[in-house]
Amino acid sequence: MNNPVLTAVIMVLIIIFLALGCAFVYLTTPNKFRFFELPAAYCHRGFHGEGIPENSIPAFKKAAEHGLGVELDVQPTRDGKIVVFHDISLKRVCGVDKALSELCYDELCELRLNGSEEQIPLFKDVLEVLGDVPVSCEIKTPDASYDPVFLEGVFEHLKDYKGDFNVISFNPYVLEWFKKNHPEVIRGQLSAGRNHLGVKGFIGFALANLMTNYAAKPDFISYNFEDKTFGFLLCRYYGTRLCAYTVHSLDDVEKAAYGGFSTFVGEDFDLTEV
Repeated sequence: MNNPVLTAVIMVLIIIFLALGCAFVYLTTPNKFRFFELPAAYCHRGFHGEGIPENSIPAFKKAAEHGLGVELDVQPTRDGKIVVFHDISLKRVCGVDKALSELCYDELCELRLNGSEEQIPLFKDVLEVLGDVPVSCEIKTPDASYDPVFLEGVFEHLKDYKGDFNVISFNPYVLEWFKKNHPEVIRGQLSAGRNHLGVKGFIGFALANLMTNYAAKPDFISYNFEDKTFGFLLCRYYGTRLCAYTVHSLDDVEKAAYGGFSTFVGEDFDLTEV
């Protein structure tokens, strides 16, 4: 016997499910209307190892000598200089328990990278060394906020670069800023199975599941190839260009390629074989 109440409940649940599905697709849909090229491989923080520190001038020289693309990290000093350095804190690489943003560039020049003679380089000096190899520029922010003056400075450094370049960030609002102010720049959304901006709760869930793509409209997704979220799987099936980080062997490359990735950010092995 028909139960009109049960039928109505089922219909409501179906409508809610479809509405949630449509909302998730809307939130996670990246930009799909631009042709661009990415190299097969980027050196993660330059071609470092064997006494050559990460994000150092020698690491970038070695990458350029091999004709390899480079993934690097930029952030501002206290006096507004743009330097190439990965961590928010100086402790791991320089042995100083302070945030990089607390020091002026002259103070940073007194520090050395991983006990070597190398110092934290200026972004402009790194670009001169790289010449024209492809650059993927990760814009570091300590949280989900950003300084538009810093972002404009990054663009000013990149706009005359002779090689191909893109900007990437875990912070989708950085990419949204570039979309609004310099839409010609190729944008890549960095993400993983957890968010890297120290944000918890629903916002953290949204960041990890690429639910901010509606605002950032990234041209490609750079994702931890060993992680999976529903939002990432949707992006994969949208046909989005996928960049895998960080691969440490040709076996990793093979595993990532099987998962749909076509560009690889790697270290600790010969990337010329990719």
